[in-house]
Parts: sequence; C-alpha cells; structure tokens
Amino acid sequence: MNSKFKALAALAVSGAMALSGCHFVGKPNEDGVISDAESNKYDETVVAEVNGQDMTLADFNFMYYNNAAQIQYNYASMGIYDWENQQYVGDDEKYAGKNYGEVVRQVTVDQMSQFIVAQQKAKEYDILVDDDVVEAADKQKQSLISQNFGGDEEEYKNYLDYCFISDYTVEKYMQRSQVIMELMDRLSQEGEICAVTEDEVDDQYLKASHVLILVDDDTTDEQALAKANEVVAKLDAGEDMAKLIEEYGEDPGMEQQDYYVFTEGEMVDEFYQGTKALGPNEYTRTPVKTDYGYHVIYRYPLTKGVDGYDEAESNLVARKFSDAMEQWVETASTKIYDDVLDEALASQQEELEAEQQAAMEQQAQQAAQQQAAGSTDTDAAAPETDGTVDTAPDAAAPDAAAEGGDVPTAEVPAE
Repeated sequence: MNSKFKALAALAVSGAMALSGCHFVGKPNEDGVISDAESNKYDETVVAEVNGQDMTLADFNFMYYNNAAQIQYNYASMGIYDWENQQYVGDDEKYAGKNYGEVVRQVTVDQMSQFIVAQQKAKEYDILVDDDVVEAADKQKQSLISQNFGGDEEEYKNYLDYCFISDYTVEKYMQRSQVIMELMDRLSQEGEICAVTEDEVDDQYLKASHVLILVDDDTTDEQALAKANEVVAKLDAGEDMAKLIEEYGEDPGMEQQDYYVFTEGEMVDEFYQGTKALGPNEYTRTPVKTDYGYHVIYRYPLTKGVDGYDEAESNLVARKFSDAMEQWVETASTKIYDDVLDEALASQQEELEAEQQAAMEQQAQQAAQQQAAGSTDTDAAAPETDGTVDTAPDAAAPDAAAEGGDVPTAEVPAE
C-alpha cells in the first residue's frame, strides 16, 4: 500500500466522523463558519450541491482518497493494482454490476452528502463553530501531525498537496466534525430522535466473556470438545471464569479485555445466539460450536451503571444517528455535476501518475549515480601495476554469471 495512502487513512479516521472540513477567526458567515483562511483551486471547485450547499472538490477528495486507499490496499495484497476496474463483489444491490472506481465515487458522494445535511441540521439547533470548537479541532490536528508526520508541518502539507487537499479543508473537517458530534449528543437527549432507553440497550446488546478452545491441526474436534467440557465442569464446581479464561482460553482478544459488548451481526451467529439464550450471570452448559472451535460463554448483566453499558449506549446512539442522516439525505435535494467531477478526477489521476513516474525516474538516476560513484572509487583504489594485464580470474571473487548466479543490478523501487 502506498505510504501516502496509509497516511490519508490515518488522517480520515482521526476525526470524529471521517468526513471533510479551517482555522476559523473573525465574523461567522451564514453557516456559522468563521474564516479568513486561504483556500486553493480544490476548495473552490464545486462538484455537487446538497440542499443548495456546495460540495467542493477538496471536500470530495478528502474522503475519496481515503476510500480508494482501503480498496487499493485490499487488491494490492493480492497483486492486483488496477482496483478501479475490478467488479464490485459486495452485497449492496445498488452497486451490482459496477466496478470499484464507480462504487468508491458513489460512496464518497453519499458520505459527503450525509456530512452536509448533518451540518444543516446542526444549524437548526444553533450548533455552530465557536472558540471551543476551534480550540478542540486545533488540538486534534496537532495530534494528527505529531502521530503521523513526526510533528513535521512541511511533510504534512506536502502530503496534503499530493492528495489534492488543503490545510483549509483539514481544519474545516475537524471543526465541523466537532459540530456534528455535538449535534449527535443533542439528539441523544430524552425526547429526541437518537435517545436510547435502558430497555433498548438490554434488548439489542449483550455483554459476555468466553473460553475458546480452537479446533486446528494440533487439536481434533473431539479433543477440543472434551477440554471445553472440562471448563464447564469447573464452572459447575464454582471456579472463577476469569481464571479459567487465563488457563484454557485461546482467543487473543480476551487477553486484551475482560468481556465483549456486541449486538447482532458483530459476532458469528452461533456465538450471538448462544449468548442471547443465556440469562445474566449464566453460562453455557453445552459448549457452543463455531468454525473456530468450541466456546464456553458467560453472560453478564448489562444495566445502567455497570461496565460496558456506556459503550453499548453510545454505539446505539451512533447507529440511530447514522440512520437519521440516511433519511435526511434521502429527502435532500442533491445535484451532482458529473462532468466537472469526471474532469477533475481524470486530471488528478494524470498528476498522480506523472508524479509517480518522475519519482521512479529520479530513483533510477540516483541509483545510476551511486553505481557510477562506486566504480570510480574502485578505480581510484586500484594498485599500480607494471603495465601487464592479469587475465586470471580472481579466486576470491568469482564471476556471478560463471557461477550460475544472478548478476546484481540496481533496484528501482516503485512509488
């Protein structure tokens, strides 16, 4: 995976909503955005409108290159580099028959549309960019630069330029993400659309730990089941679940945490159903079989005030908020300027390819210079002779070709 794309993925997930957005000072505009920051051509090019609000090319790029990086990485790991032309293989019917280039483009438009309508909804609640938001976003950006660019501002800005994004866009993204998080918090209050009750948490989320006995090359199905039954017997005898996990467990995840909090679809179905069949503080008397092996599951209560409840409540609020954004987008008036977007993406791709080609040529030139310098150093260090030429091979340094080996050449790494 291209190191620049790795950094972009880190950049995108560093914010609260993984969507786009400036160091704002001065008087707020009609959107509540305070700005005297300089923008560039990517910020100013409008590629879509959502309820009359512009979606700029810079906004689009921020998410597009992150989404592309994820797909690119998946295919590059299989030795496939033209990811854009690969057929979509997911389950979403609206992308059926499309290639991933088309899918990533549509996904990005959908994500940015959600971001814009959420901003508009925040304005209805009078949630705007203020000094606190600016300060929080600036700290977030400095942390990002420190963690991903070693604190080097120049490297950070050079990287943004590579991805057709300005610092203006990153700051705007971080500030507006803060606003959207505040909106989600406001909508989670009692009586609002994202409010969550204890009954909802209890109905939709589970808290459990487990002892997993793997079935693998070293352990047969019968052996794994026998060992899992040993765990059940020790629980029946009153032994502590945590100690049994430490003694028998083969799930690395349980080494990092004391329990899992999950809902349907987040675990393999057999594990989910096995947990849901238990009452609080009950464990499976019959080990649960999955493709991994056998599980002895212990379910814990998940009520307000106990560990794990806040996590489940936050996850449920986030799901409700995501559903709300999808509904807002469905009812929004959205206009995509396909010709402008097509031209912009094609132009950017040409720039990327030209930069990569130039980098490869520079690396090849440097390799050639290093090789030439090595030859010159060897000539300069050669001892003086009496003018005769020794044609006998050097026994200490046999010719690689004569020995049937490869002749070493300067390797030019790809960008």
